[in-house]
Amino acid sequence: MKTLRPITIVSVLTMLLIGVAAPAAAEPAVVDPVIVDPVIVDPAVVTITVTSAPPPSGVTAYEPYPGHTFTATGDEEIRISLVAGAIPPGLALSSAGTLTGTPTVAGRFAFTVRATGAPSGETADHQVTVVVVQPVVTVTSPEPVSPWYVGQVYPTYRFTVSGGTAPHTVSLASGSLPPGLSLSSAGVLAGFPSQAGRHRFGLLVTDANGFQGQQDVTLVIATAAAVITSAEPPLGTAGQAYSFRFTAEGDSDIRFGLAAGALPDGLVLDPDGVLSGTPTVAGSFDFTILATGTATSDTDEVSLVVYPDPTATPSASPTPTEQSTAYPTAPSQSPTPAAAAPSPSRTTGAWLPVTGENSALVLMLLGVVAFSIGGILLVVAYRRRQRFTAG
Repeated sequence: MKTLRPITIVSVLTMLLIGVAAPAAAEPAVVDPVIVDPVIVDPAVVTITVTSAPPPSGVTAYEPYPGHTFTATGDEEIRISLVAGAIPPGLALSSAGTLTGTPTVAGRFAFTVRATGAPSGETADHQVTVVVVQPVVTVTSPEPVSPWYVGQVYPTYRFTVSGGTAPHTVSLASGSLPPGLSLSSAGVLAGFPSQAGRHRFGLLVTDANGFQGQQDVTLVIATAAAVITSAEPPLGTAGQAYSFRFTAEGDSDIRFGLAAGALPDGLVLDPDGVLSGTPTVAGSFDFTILATGTATSDTDEVSLVVYPDPTATPSASPTPTEQSTAYPTAPSQSPTPAAAAPSPSRTTGAWLPVTGENSALVLMLLGVVAFSIGGILLVVAYRRRQRFTAG
C-alpha cells in the first residue's frame, strides 16, 4: 500500500478550499431596498386665540361667584388649564374653561390660563385678574333712645346688623358705656344708668366669617326734670271737630291729665296728650294740664276760647240768666257787613224825613221853626210898607 506524502495532502486541501470559495466570490452582491415614508407638510398654520371677555371682578367674599367660561378658537378641540398664579380660594377652573364656586378670601388674584388646541397641540396664554372684596358689615338699627334719665330702667334696645354672614357678634371697640348699662354679644343694650353725662362709644360688629364693621354711638343720660313744651292750643269753634297735642320732655313715660278747671264740653284729654273732640258750647275755658313722668312732673295753665257755631240760629230773646259775652272775630269767619243806614222816605209835597222813633217830635219842632220864620217875614214886610207910605 502506497503512503501519501504530507505535502500532497496539504496541496489537495488547499485546492478544495480555493474551489469552494471561488464561485461565491464571482456572484454579484444583492442589497435589500430601503423604504422611506414621504414627508407631508400642512400649508395651514394653526393659531389658538382666546376670545372670551375678562371674568367678573369686584365680587364679594362668601357670595356665589357669577360664573365665567373661557373660550378660544383655532382648533377642533381646546382645553383650558391654569399655568401660573392662583385663582381665588373657593373657586375652581374646569378643563372646559368654566370658573365657578364661592370665593372665601378677600384680595386681588392674578393668574394665567392656557388654551391648548388638539390635534395641533398649539397653545395660547391669557392673563386675568379677579378682585374679591370683603362684605360690608354695618349696624342698620336707628340710634338708641337718648336722652335717658338717671336711675330709670333703660328701655331694652337691640342693635341690628346687615351684611356678611349671620350670626353676628357685637362688642365694644372704643369708649365706654354709661355707668349702669351693659351690652351683650347679641347687641342688646340694657340696665339702669347711674350717672348723668354725654357718653360716646364705638361698636365692633363681626360676622360668622370674621369680617367686621364699626359704628359710633352717643348716649345722653340726664337728671329727670319734666317740662311741658307745647304752646297754647289754638282757638276752637262750637260744632266743629278739634284736635291738639300737648307735649313734654325731660322724663320718661310722661302721661297727661287735668289738674284743675274744666275742659270745654265735648272735648277729652288722652293720656298721650291729645285734646280732641267736638266742642258744643262757646266760651272761654281756663284749666291746668299736668304732665307726670317716672320721677318728675310739670303743670301748665291753659286758656281755650271756643267761638259760637256760625251756623246756629240765634234765639228770639235771651233768658234773664244769660249774659252777653264778647268774642273776637273768629279767624275762619268773614265779618258780617254792617247794615246800610235806611234811606229817608218821602211823602207827597214834603222833603223832610219822617222815619225813626221820634219823627212826630221832629215834625212839630220843624213846624214851630217854620211859623217863627213866617212871622218874622210878615213883620219885615209890614215895616217896609209903612216906610213906602210915609215917603
